[in-house]
Amino acid sequence: MNSNIVDDKFAVYFKYNVQNLPPKLINSTRFIVLSDTHNRVFSIPDGDILIHAGDLTALYDVNFDITAKWLLACQIKTKVIVAGNHDLMLLRSGKPHSDGSWDVSYTDDYDPQAIDSLCGDIGVSNGLYYLQNTVKQVHSCGRTWRILGSPLYPSRRPTKHTATQALKTVSRFEPMDVLITHGPPHNILDKTQSNLNVGCVELTDALPRLRPKLHVFGHIHESRGCKVVWHDDESYTIHINAANSRVFGRYNGESDHDDDELNAVIVDIVNDY
Repeated sequence: MNSNIVDDKFAVYFKYNVQNLPPKLINSTRFIVLSDTHNRVFSIPDGDILIHAGDLTALYDVNFDITAKWLLACQIKTKVIVAGNHDLMLLRSGKPHSDGSWDVSYTDDYDPQAIDSLCGDIGVSNGLYYLQNTVKQVHSCGRTWRILGSPLYPSRRPTKHTATQALKTVSRFEPMDVLITHGPPHNILDKTQSNLNVGCVELTDALPRLRPKLHVFGHIHESRGCKVVWHDDESYTIHINAANSRVFGRYNGESDHDDDELNAVIVDIVNDY
């Protein structure tokens, strides 16, 4: 589940030496993907686009400043983030401004400067974009990537109301190249240590329509890994549960205590035009 995959169209690296990165596929875009870092920082490998799928902080120790400084210091030109269930104070009302920044004038924000660094003008001026059921067009490596980001995650105790809300959110999604959600789709890297598949059913149902090349999420720490789904037209979707935190010391299906939990996942996708 956490093994490296190298294909002629894409490559996925969970295990690598940060000081000696695997060579980038020819004519590709390199994505560096993270999730569920929960105030933790570590070395981020070089790439073209960084994605963080939420849970930048922790409800028991809210501190957006740690992750804000970490991401702003990252030399990757474009960084795209969404909020997770631990990042409720990131959620914005309304819509972003034309430059991609959001209103950060809330008087009750926990740390206004850190919020501005993640959602507002400070972030945008440093190439960091916060998405909340919105799209960012990213020009990189000679092509344009349409990236849709959402804080969507499944309820552990789904009800008719939560299903309706999820369906309402997902039905507004339009096809994209890269999809970022905080939580997984149902039956895709969503198994808990209790052996329950808790992903979002409504998101799974929408995937045949959306068909992103890359789908990044986290939330279910113990199901970190990769699953590639091939479609009938020979296109594909690379699903990455990029959670960077373990649960009780190991991942589902893991026999040895590996030391890769702090690594970002590297994903190379060969560009098509």
